[in-house]
Formats: sequence, structure tokens, C-alpha cells
Amino acid sequence: VQATIELINDGATIPFIARYRKEVTGALDDSQLRTLEERLRYLSELEDRKKTILKSIHEQGKLTAALTQDILTVDTKNELEDIYLPYKQKRRTKGQIAIEAGLLPLAEKLYEDPSESPDVLAAQFLNTEHNIQDVQAALDGAKFILMERFSEDAKLLSQLKNYLWRYGDIQSVVIESEKLKGDKFQDYFDYQEAIAKIPSHRALALFRGRNEGVLSVHLVAQNHDATDRTAVHPCESQVAEHFGIEDKGRAADKWLKEVVRWTWRVKLSTHIETELLSKLREQAETVAIEVFADNLKDLLLSAPAGAKNTMGLDPGLRTGVKVAVVDSTGKVL
Repeated sequence: VQATIELINDGATIPFIARYRKEVTGALDDSQLRTLEERLRYLSELEDRKKTILKSIHEQGKLTAALTQDILTVDTKNELEDIYLPYKQKRRTKGQIAIEAGLLPLAEKLYEDPSESPDVLAAQFLNTEHNIQDVQAALDGAKFILMERFSEDAKLLSQLKNYLWRYGDIQSVVIESEKLKGDKFQDYFDYQEAIAKIPSHRALALFRGRNEGVLSVHLVAQNHDATDRTAVHPCESQVAEHFGIEDKGRAADKWLKEVVRWTWRVKLSTHIETELLSKLREQAETVAIEVFADNLKDLLLSAPAGAKNTMGLDPGLRTGVKVAVVDSTGKVL
């Protein structure tokens, strides 16, 4: 592996290394070498991204020893970006605008002490200069602040992604206006299957249907009725549990539950669905390529002239001419 890395860094191509540097690489074949090159490129990009992120957080004055350790030990790009999310420079969000309007203390008080009355407390934070004209506007601002905080927690994001990968279904329904044009996708007009178990050919068919505008494809939690507006999504429950929010009948509990509901539906669900469907598509494409490669290999290795004894020559100046003979069944003689 070390020798191969040095050859790649020196500019050698994978076909060249596989054919002419067998003695250096311990005879690694072309597929092993290609996997090594792809993984090497991924890890190199990951290391470069870690350096960029560490520098960015350091310049913001928010880099701690624990955060540095988390960044250095993470081993996937997605997890790294989840850690960076709270520190990422982004356009002014509703939460940032609310903080600028002085609503951060309101959000923190309601979160830390749910016995406080939201309406009474919010009345103390009216600010005409920042267009906080009434209690509802103040509470909405506080809600946006907490929503952003909750949705940028790396451990929670990882937990929710793992949960939905294990207990999520990919669901497709036909777009009615395209029903007649999409006859070839008829099997998927109303379809649902576990995302972790769906075979690659069915997954790719769903994505083709979506790309052609025939199917609407979404990720749903198993045993959760999305049509029941009163049913609590299992991921909402996990968000609430992660931040210690529960309904004990206190003054702010109902408001905090609403914050959790909005956090899942507005901030988290689409982000996680996009990432997991992308993961499924990549896995399905990898399997499809492997099947295609196996079929192509069988085709290329089939007897081009039928069942005949065959001699093959590999001319070479340095190593001489190599000769191989096979019988009519393909057995090496």
C-alpha cells in the first residue's frame, strides 16, 4: 500500500501500476488498486477539509480542545460537516436576526425554566426598532433561535440518521398528472419498502421515476402515520428527549413541544431525507456497476470462435513472448 501511494503521488496511473509495477505492489490487481486510489483521494480531501474547518473555527475564537479532538477523530465527510454546522458562515437566518433583536435571553429562559409563562416573559422583549411589535413576534423569534440550536447538534443528527436508516421506509406515489405517461413505473405508483433492505434495481427504478417526474419519492418512519397530524413522529420524540423537553403541564411546555415539532418538520426532516436517499442511490449504483462488470466479464471471457483449442501469444521484448494454450472447454493446457 505504501509503495502504491508513492507511485500514485509520483503521477503513475492505475493501469500502469497494475501492468508494470507488480513487483513493487505485491501484485495488487487493478480493482484493488482502484479502490485504494479512491479511498486515498477521499481521505486526502477529508484531511484538507479538517484543516480548513479547524482554521475557520479558530479564527472565530470558538475552538476548544474537545472540539479539536472531535474534528481530528471523525472519519467521514458527512459527520465532519455535521460538527461544523453550528460554526459555518451562512446567510443571515431568522435565528440570527432574532438574536440581533435581543431575543436570545428569552429563548434561553423559556428553555431552561419551562415554569415561566411565555406570554408574560415575551412582553418584556418587545422592540419596535427590530420590528418585534407584539408578544407573538417575540416568541416566534425565540422559537427560531432554539430551532437552529437544536438542528445543529452533531450527536443528534447522527442518532436520527442511524435511526431512519434502520427503521425508515422509502415511499413512492404517482404524480397524478403524469400517470398516463409513466406506465413503465406502474409497480411503484403506490409503493413502500425498508430503505436498508430495498434491492438496488428497485431503488434505481424509484430514482428514475422521480427524475422523469412520474413519482414522488420520500423517506418515512416505519409504523408512523404521516396523514395523522396529531401523531408524534418518532424523530420528534428523540429531539425532545435529547434536549430534556417533556410535557409536565408547566407554562412553557406546550410552546417547547411546538419548537421541537418545527425543528423536526422544518429543519431536520428534509436535510436527513436528502442525505439518506443520496446514500441509498450511491449504494444502489455501486451494486449495479458490480453486476454490470460481472456480466461484461463473462461476455469478454466467452469463446469468440466457439469451442476450439486456442493458443494465445503475448509478445514482449524484455521478458520474451509468453504463450498460453486452452482446450475447447477453456481449460488451461
